[in-house]
Amino acid sequence: MSPYDDTQHPASHPPLLDLPSCPENVFQTPFPVSLATVSPPPHDVLPLHLPQLPSSQRTPIWANDPRIPYTLSTHIVPAAYWREDPDDTLPQAPNERQAKQMKEQTAVEAETRLRELRQRAEQGKGEHKVLWLVFNRYVREYDRTQQGGLTLFCAHATGSHKEAFEPTLASLLSSRETQSLIQEIWVWDGVNHGDSALLNAGKLNSLFSWRNSARDILTFLIYYLPISCAVGSLPTHLPTVSEAEVTKRRTYGFYDPAQGKKSRTVVGIGHSYGGCVSTLAALSSPRPHNGKFNTNLFSLLILVDPVIIAPGDYASDITSYVRRTLLRRTTWPSRAAATESFLKSPMYPRWDARVLELYLESALYEDHTEKGIVRLKQPAICEAIIYTDIMTGSPEAWVRLRRGELDKDVGLRWVVPGVGQPE
Repeated sequence: MSPYDDTQHPASHPPLLDLPSCPENVFQTPFPVSLATVSPPPHDVLPLHLPQLPSSQRTPIWANDPRIPYTLSTHIVPAAYWREDPDDTLPQAPNERQAKQMKEQTAVEAETRLRELRQRAEQGKGEHKVLWLVFNRYVREYDRTQQGGLTLFCAHATGSHKEAFEPTLASLLSSRETQSLIQEIWVWDGVNHGDSALLNAGKLNSLFSWRNSARDILTFLIYYLPISCAVGSLPTHLPTVSEAEVTKRRTYGFYDPAQGKKSRTVVGIGHSYGGCVSTLAALSSPRPHNGKFNTNLFSLLILVDPVIIAPGDYASDITSYVRRTLLRRTTWPSRAAATESFLKSPMYPRWDARVLELYLESALYEDHTEKGIVRLKQPAICEAIIYTDIMTGSPEAWVRLRRGELDKDVGLRWVVPGVGQPE
């Protein structure tokens, strides 16, 4: 494949004449992402009875397509043990029974309270907590891949879920050429999204630093990603790799000094918030050893509309995002009613029909404590907090990239609209 030439696509890549300067003195954080803050919970603090998958095992949307010989299984791992934000009393989101004016007032009060909590949290010290992450694993049924084929790690956007990637993966994996390159794909639900949010219900009573997600990604890659991506079943709860393997990954990433090459080639694909936290994870991976070999856990990042914004460029939009999110409807009397509601929205009908169908299937669940009620898996307050806390990840990613901290051996690809073009 010939190198990509920006000059052939002037409309998509207009020249940026005035590169923003790097605000060395503006960017500060009490808890920068580093490997020193990355580890899973000790075994003695894990519950005796581990949680079960909150949703039944499903098949991928291509299950009946013989062109795509990739199977799906779903797994659980602990998130990073140390959490940057301590537990607190979160404000209540508006509820469906409130009158419109009262709902709007409740949203304003909740947004104000979240900003106050964030300002106070910057003075805190964090805490240890056991949280869970749910992953979908897609692996080829039989190995025709090239030795050392790619492992994809996919991170969704705010308010999304792991299944949202399946239509894209279906298009990608329908090509025999692509199949020869990709061995395995892991797609997560962040701790307060999708099935992970269901497993963590009752324990999401804190703000949410985006840096926590970067630590969660690093914890998975270092401690839980299996040594090989051999075809075959894995337990629902993935075990940790050996101590020797952990030590090697914390020092050399997936590079094997004895073999002189990487045991895995990991490509990170992150959308929006997922692009930012994947970047933070890559920026905080093991550093190169004398520049002789690439020790980063990632070999390539593909960032789709990543929320990586210069410090100070986003503050004016946060309030409106938070309030709109808090006013979102989150419950319906049935799935049919939810479907009808989404189809009437000006936004959702513009989605790919498969993405919307998967959202209705996998981002909602039936609340058995209230007969017939269907809810979003992610509570509105959790989604709102992600917008409130955008400054806990986006500026760090922007500044560290601007400083050139990403290892030069890590490929970086951006999927974004050109300057002046609509998103």
